[in-house]
Amino acid sequence: MTTKIDSRTLADRLQKADSEVALLDVREVAAHATGHMFHAGNMPISRIELELRRAVPRLDTPLVLTDGSGELSEHAADLASAAGYTNIRIHAGGASAWLNAGLPLYPEVDIPSKGFGAYARRYGRPQFISAKELSTLVGQPDVVVLDSRPRAEYQAGNIPGSLSAPAGDLVRCFNDLVPSPDTRVIVNCMSATRGILGGLSLRAAQVPNRVQVLHHGTHGWLLSGNELETGATRFSHTPSQPALRAASTRVSRMLSVANIPVIDANTATAWANDKRRTTYLIDVRNREEFEAVRLATWVNAPEGSVVMHPMAYVPTIGARVLLVDDDGIRAGIAALWLAQIGLWDVAVVRHSMVESTLIGGPDAPPKVALRPELRISVPELASLQANGSARIIDVSPSGDYAAAHIPGARWCSRAEVCDYMLDATFASDTVLTSTDGVLAAHAAREVGARVMALKGGNTAWEQAGHGLTDEYAEFVHPRDDVWLASSERPGDRNTNVQRYLDWEYTLLETLEKDGKVPYRNLLWNA
Repeated sequence: MTTKIDSRTLADRLQKADSEVALLDVREVAAHATGHMFHAGNMPISRIELELRRAVPRLDTPLVLTDGSGELSEHAADLASAAGYTNIRIHAGGASAWLNAGLPLYPEVDIPSKGFGAYARRYGRPQFISAKELSTLVGQPDVVVLDSRPRAEYQAGNIPGSLSAPAGDLVRCFNDLVPSPDTRVIVNCMSATRGILGGLSLRAAQVPNRVQVLHHGTHGWLLSGNELETGATRFSHTPSQPALRAASTRVSRMLSVANIPVIDANTATAWANDKRRTTYLIDVRNREEFEAVRLATWVNAPEGSVVMHPMAYVPTIGARVLLVDDDGIRAGIAALWLAQIGLWDVAVVRHSMVESTLIGGPDAPPKVALRPELRISVPELASLQANGSARIIDVSPSGDYAAAHIPGARWCSRAEVCDYMLDATFASDTVLTSTDGVLAAHAAREVGARVMALKGGNTAWEQAGHGLTDEYAEFVHPRDDVWLASSERPGDRNTNVQRYLDWEYTLLETLEKDGKVPYRNLLWNA
């Protein structure tokens, strides 16, 4: 039987951090981001069957489930128990009880990393440059602007003329991107964290150049009345051998100063096989590199995502986190920042891939066993649709549904589909679908005999020659599985962005006022 844990006991447990615990908020991200606990990873109940085993790989890990009031966690506990988890507790009363106990909740997302960005700003003391000053320097031959965000964000809007060098590529490719020690280097992100960490990475690497961070990133650039470039393709590439050697020396020195261990493959295997502790295996190479050749048991976290979104990849507090790439540089930079967030034991694996352990391609989706009567094939659905007797409900992430869905399909969150089935009047043939059919199969198994799941989902539908559309989207309830960036929210854009920047700038002070922060200073003089 699942037991409950009250807020004060849970708070004490999280602060002690003397053993592992995974705290998961099972609300959809829109609810999670209105107010959640510092240590809580977001594991929406709509995705729990797909993602829980990756997020919490050890089945006897102490697993605490929370939500807004405690009710949703009961359902999530049933799903987790069915998946084999044996040490589950429900946070009694959820976020409401946490607040009533006088404990803090935080809005937005990625609080541990954003708070650490502010911590690094305080102790690393990067040199900032304003958007107004930078606007007078853009295009000058002795100035280079390096964008530390993922490529997709860079292409959506970048400082004109800037180069894309996400996360560890700043150090890895630096000598190729900035061949002269006299070149002035400006690092930017969207607002703060990735720019600060990028700039401080270069300074800790002891590059000879003057390095500055663009204050408030591209947000600040736009607020100052400047325009962004879109669609740029000035990406960093595999570095030359001289650049690689220089970067390797720099990162090795940084890891030594921070006392972050570098282990061999045999040690990594022994740790991964230790059943007493959780060990996360994270490959930080780009997605294309990972899918071409990868280690079978490792998870891909490209372009610095494990540092910016740590609770999405390593939500078990107190676990080991092992980082790998093909030369140790990007893994080393990620380890440098993740270790200082202070919630895990972090190490870099010295690259030593054994040929027999390599595979190619993306991760395969998990298989779901369904009774035959709960499955429907593409030709069968096409026939029902032609007769006008099919009711199609798409339970994919709403963004996937909006981009491409079967004509006539309505969207409903996986979390809401059972209630929707009870409340709505349905045709005799109701079919659930999703991007690859897996999430729909989970939903059909829970709903029962009243529905069928499309085998292979929307992918199979399209592969069979039927069209998908991005038109006539119908959402049966508000899209609660997305959290809009400040620049995308309803209302005045500049007001929303400035409010967010003000919040982020004071986050560390807020965290410290609320209690002890886990951050560690491994690089700078206090």
